Amino acid sequence: MAVEHTPTGEVHSGSKGGTTGCGFDTKEHSSHWVNTSKRITCDKNGCKN
Repeated sequence: MAVEHTPTGEVHSGSKGGTTGCGFDTKEHSSHWVNTSKRITCDKNGCKN
């Protein structure tokens, strides 16, 4: 599952209402996060690998 940060357009591994692979809490500013099937674009450890 992937989740997109709408203000930046960056796609992370994880899902809305949880934590991304690189540690962002998607419950904080939850309106900025949407579940997506796009390819992950975050290069940080935990998302990319």
